[in-house]
Amino acid sequence: MGEASPAWGAVRVFMRSRCGVMLGEDQHYLLDARLGPLARDFRFPSVEAFVASACSPSGEDRLRRAVVDAMTTHETTFFRDRPFWKALEERIIPAFKAAGRRSIRIWSAACSTGQEPYSLAMMLEELWPEGAAASEIIATDVSDIALERGREGAFSQLEVSRGLGAPKLVRYFEQQPNAYRVKEQLRRRIVWQVDNLLSPLPGPRDCDLVMCRNVLIYFDEHDRALVQRRLRASVTAEGFLGFGATEMSTHGQPLGGGWYVPPRS
Repeated sequence: MGEASPAWGAVRVFMRSRCGVMLGEDQHYLLDARLGPLARDFRFPSVEAFVASACSPSGEDRLRRAVVDAMTTHETTFFRDRPFWKALEERIIPAFKAAGRRSIRIWSAACSTGQEPYSLAMMLEELWPEGAAASEIIATDVSDIALERGREGAFSQLEVSRGLGAPKLVRYFEQQPNAYRVKEQLRRRIVWQVDNLLSPLPGPRDCDLVMCRNVLIYFDEHDRALVQRRLRASVTAEGFLGFGATEMSTHGQPLGGGWYVPPRS
């Protein structure tokens, strides 16, 4: 497999400090696989020269953003992890309706290219149409390139086939020459924002649902605790936290499907 190069060490330090992502020394094969194309696109003579420029403290913002986008994982699907959505459908949304709520505020953190917030919008529309129109979904990610894709709402045939059945595709998408695009009525219900989970600034406040799934596994224990505290600070007293199936919250009691009930003060 060969040995990791100094360039890979620079990438690891950059990603750790920039967004908390821990890359292994044995993942050095990603240097050429993911950053090689960027080096060519930005007309650098080598991937090492690209890294030296992009990952330096004085690197151009466009280069630094490109590295973050290339080195973060954007693997996601519509309605990913059925138990998670089943708990939302059968227990959590009905709880808000039973409490007489007219709307809820949701933060979909580390949303990647947007399949999760769009899944949320579709579920709310079907289960609680009167609440869906008044509710707010805030979708954030560290990659503004991924967010732009989410904001555009255009997905390939392969992407819509992963998690979506024909009825939802017909109801919520319009077919275009090379993609299926989410209809405007659904797109305008989502607010897209760049956010670094390790930012010292607070995230969206007063959220009834906060979802951050399959991300904490890439952080070390220290940063994982920081992120969970930040997420917890965004949840209302009656709200819920949602994590990935392999992740655990240190700030709440398990509800099922990756959902947690934060401590009620």
